[in-house]
Amino acid sequence: MKYKKPSAGTRERTRHAILEAMVDVIMEADGIGFSVQAVADRAGVTHRTIYNHFPTREALCDAFSDYVDETLGASAGLTKEPAWSLASLPQMTENLYRVLASRDRHARAYVMLMIGNRRPMSAWRRRSQMAERLIAGKLSARTPLTPRQFTAVVRMFASTMGWHLLTEQCGLSTDEAAAASAWATRALLDAAIDRQTSRRTRTPSSSLSQRGAHATRRRRN
Repeated sequence: MKYKKPSAGTRERTRHAILEAMVDVIMEADGIGFSVQAVADRAGVTHRTIYNHFPTREALCDAFSDYVDETLGASAGLTKEPAWSLASLPQMTENLYRVLASRDRHARAYVMLMIGNRRPMSAWRRRSQMAERLIAGKLSARTPLTPRQFTAVVRMFASTMGWHLLTEQCGLSTDEAAAASAWATRALLDAAIDRQTSRRTRTPSSSLSQRGAHATRRRRN
């Protein structure tokens, strides 16, 4: 009998079942790690089927990272990656925390996997690179940090990891954690980002005020 290749729909359903099974397995393991066989058993597939979809354990972990990222995006009603800007980052952080709370198990499984693997997941790496590109060249000369260092500090708040630490370890509610992280992110940006552009935009107004003052003095004289 000839082997019949699974349809695209069947393959996608199997892939989804595997990645959803990872949520349960990782949560049950409490971040210690996970067994590929346990994922297979939970998904109702064979060990070999897992590797037919994901050639390596690392590929499986990165696929899970992207899957959680897509799930969170769908929960937020997003169809694509939102445009990043330093000005919008505090508000984006606050919005992120509320989305994470709506998908608590997926988000915490993602964090536990990253801690267990002791390496950043693909979504984390991608967003950190994005943030570093925004920050590079905009740090004030008085800031004793490289763009990579500053990005790492900001990402501790503007991330799933920050949400997990503040809510799970520090005991804050989602609203408390969201407000605290937005404030901290804004304070860091205000303290370290070069505001020369803002000062330049204020200079004309300042000059006009000075000219107006001179004109008033001349009229009085």
